[in-house]
Amino acid sequence: MSKPIFREYIGVKPHSTTLDDFPPEIIKTDTLEFHFILGFATEKYYLSGKGSGNFEESWRDEFFGPDKVKILKIKHPEVKVVISIGGRGLETPFDPAEHYVWVSNAVKSLKLIIQKYKNESGNMIDGIDINYEHIKWDELFVNCISQVITELKNDDDLNIQVVSIAPSENNASSYLKLYNANPDDINLVDYQFSNQLNPVSTEDAFVDIYKSLVKDYNPHKVLPGFSTDPLDTKRTKITRDTFIGGCKKIISSFQLKLPGVFFWNANDSAIPQSDDEDEPYILEHILQDILTKSGEELLAISSQS
Repeated sequence: MSKPIFREYIGVKPHSTTLDDFPPEIIKTDTLEFHFILGFATEKYYLSGKGSGNFEESWRDEFFGPDKVKILKIKHPEVKVVISIGGRGLETPFDPAEHYVWVSNAVKSLKLIIQKYKNESGNMIDGIDINYEHIKWDELFVNCISQVITELKNDDDLNIQVVSIAPSENNASSYLKLYNANPDDINLVDYQFSNQLNPVSTEDAFVDIYKSLVKDYNPHKVLPGFSTDPLDTKRTKITRDTFIGGCKKIISSFQLKLPGVFFWNANDSAIPQSDDEDEPYILEHILQDILTKSGEELLAISSQS
């Protein structure tokens, strides 16, 4: 039986928590499938503002480069490391200058990034995550990103095992079209609840949104996500209690399954808000406990049957 999935974005802030600083007690590979999502591989833009498809790492190499990932993999060989492609904010939209040139540049540049991360066993990058917040053209998004996913997954030298997408309410149609074009190649859907346009004020409202998502995608693929970013928490439409309670309600439901959760992001989770007395990574600890207990209960049930 598969373990619950726990994913954490890391490297996405200028002064990010490093892989060395991340609390080892949270990397529970015995009870959870743990993913670090390294962000971002961002593309260069022409003076016109159009995207070139030439991607480069925006994270700091001294904190998240191949040597650091190699040490991580030695300590925690079961941890998966995923590279997030795109970016948050208006300065990193999906808006290619040219379709075919963009795809060619993207495949070449992303392969170069992934191939930097090698050890004696091969590539250390286990997957890619598509996370463009702002998308200018739906059809182009589907065509271009589908080709990139196919090229990278079919390259045996890269050994890409996991492909995820990160939709939110404001770009839901773009990502659903992308998923429907690649249902077998997209393994996980990380839905960003913190970006809801209207308040999610109750646990039942949270569950209703989740039900809609699993109908659109797949009940074994949808992971709800929460942001600990102060910029998000100021305008977020969902509280921590509602998110936690909603996840517990899904787990206790006979009709639904919660395959896992994800968090944006490690840096902000490490620095609790100044107006409370939280411990670092308090939400991560709470959700991991919930997922672990759920996984143990399901394992016990399956062993009895």
